[in-house]
Amino acid sequence: MKYLIANMEPWLLSAVSKHLDCCKLEHLAGLESCFEDEQLHVMIGFHNMRNLTEIGHLCDVLRFFAKAKRIDRVTFFSSYGVYEPSRGPYREDSPFSPKNFVGLSALMIEQTIHYLNGLTGLSADIIRMFNVYGPGQDAPYVVPLVLSQIIQHGRVFVGDSAKVRDFIYMTDFIDLFKRITSLENSGEVRIFNAGSGEATAIHELLIKAQEITSGECDVIFDASRLKKEYDYDYAVADISKIKKELAWEPKVSLEEGLALTYQWILGRSGK
Repeated sequence: MKYLIANMEPWLLSAVSKHLDCCKLEHLAGLESCFEDEQLHVMIGFHNMRNLTEIGHLCDVLRFFAKAKRIDRVTFFSSYGVYEPSRGPYREDSPFSPKNFVGLSALMIEQTIHYLNGLTGLSADIIRMFNVYGPGQDAPYVVPLVLSQIIQHGRVFVGDSAKVRDFIYMTDFIDLFKRITSLENSGEVRIFNAGSGEATAIHELLIKAQEITSGECDVIFDASRLKKEYDYDYAVADISKIKKELAWEPKVSLEEGLALTYQWILGRSGK
C-alpha cells in the first residue's frame, strides 16, 4: 500500500514517515498527479489550516478523490479540541463542542470523513491526539518550551500552571499509530484517543522538569503566554478503548520521557 501524507507538522511528519513508504506533501490540494492510478492510504493533519476556506478546500479534495475511488483509506490526526470542556477524562463518545480554532478545524474534517464514509464507504481512522512530546518537537509545545528555557536561561515563563494535561511520549504514540494503521479496512470510521491516560498539572510538570535537569529554576508568570482563544483547563484521555481493542498501554513514564527529551534538547544546544 502506498501512503500520502499531507498537512502534518514537521516533527510529527518526521516521526510517522520513518515507518512508511510515502509521498509527503505540505498541502492536500490539487493533487491529481500524486494519486496516479492506484489507491492510496491518505494520512492528514490540519497543519497550515489558517482559515475556514483552507479547511473547506482540503475537505473538497478529500471528497473529490473519495468519490472517484482513488482513496483506499484515511487516517486523520485529530485533536482533543473537538470535545466539550470537561473536568473528567474524555471518552471517544464524549460530547463535541470545540472552543478554539484547532478544535473547530479538527471537527470539520472529522465530520467530512463521516460524510464520505456514508457516501462512498470510505474506511477511516481518526486519532485524537492529546499532548504528544519527545525529541524532534520544538516550542511552543509545553515540554520542549519548559526544558529549553531551563537549559538556556535557568528560568521558566508560564501562563496558567494549574491547567492539567495528558502527556504521551513519541515512541508510545508511534507504537499506537502503527497498531491502528495495521488494522484491516473496516468500511467504517474508527475513533481512538491517543494519550497516556495520566493527568499532570503544568506545575507538576515544572517540578519534574527541575528534577530531570538537576537544578531549581525561577518560575515566572507571563500573561502573554495565556492563549487568546479558549484553552482547556483539563485535557486527559480515557484510554480504556485502546487498551481493550488494541492491547496497548503506554510504556514510557513521564519522568523517563522528560529525561530523553532533555538529553535531545541538551545535545542540540551544544551544552
